[in-house]
Amino acid sequence: MFRHVEALVAHGYDAVVRIPISAPVPEWFQHHAPVERMTGRPGVDDILVLPEDDGELLAACSRLPNRKVIFCQNPYAAALRGVLAVREAVRAAYPVMMACSDGVGDWVRRFVGPERVVTVPGFADERLFVPAPKLPLIACMPRKRRIEGAAIRNMFARLYDGPTAWRWDLVDGRTEAEAAVALGRASVFLSLARLEGMSMTIVEAMACGCLVAGFTGIGPREYAGPQNGFWVEEDDCEAAAHALVRATRLAEAGGPAAEAMRAAARDTAARWSHAASVEALLRFWRDEMGVTA
Repeated sequence: MFRHVEALVAHGYDAVVRIPISAPVPEWFQHHAPVERMTGRPGVDDILVLPEDDGELLAACSRLPNRKVIFCQNPYAAALRGVLAVREAVRAAYPVMMACSDGVGDWVRRFVGPERVVTVPGFADERLFVPAPKLPLIACMPRKRRIEGAAIRNMFARLYDGPTAWRWDLVDGRTEAEAAVALGRASVFLSLARLEGMSMTIVEAMACGCLVAGFTGIGPREYAGPQNGFWVEEDDCEAAAHALVRATRLAEAGGPAAEAMRAAARDTAARWSHAASVEALLRFWRDEMGVTA
């Protein structure tokens, strides 16, 4: 949502991120979006863009006369505590929803049913996530699957018997820029995605030229296939360890097969670019909402 406001302001729109008085301003990524604290009611002409995962906020804002949009990035969060967990009268106050992918948009249509659902895709920022000279590193982001990640690492150590001394880079608690550096130099990425909408992390690893193995997290099935990664069924840690061995073997062998998978992954990531996301965002506000800068 910060990136949306940043892009809108860059194109001449009067947009701002409003956060609770006590909430910290995120510091793990750099941005140029103006930020203000939520004090008092919004202006009568303000259009509110609200997250899908905060049912209490959605209920409170449903009573406001402002035009409103819900931006859905994760259907599971929306179902747990957000737009699907509120009363029907609250949902009726939100006739327009944005979705971060076509798959998420389809979920919104099935379960929420607003008048309009428009895809404004998430993205792997091509200005930041780029390949670097590759090292014998396996990167992973363990936050959502710490138990599975540890189990897979131990099984991989048992299964792998080869010439390369593969090292692990657990990307945890780092800034976006630091994560981009880690993915850029890693040859292989173990995906520990779980209950995802579209998983920017997977796309970022693809953009960085990693060979990807592991879980899709469900939502990324929209773009994941045998041509761009070694995918396994959710929670099957043993299969993930074997997939990781295949990915490292391919990285070691190099040649046309490795380059073909990397090229397919880069092509996938190119469809989830920042430029394409901004274009869709501007089209949404112009064509769907009738608002111009």
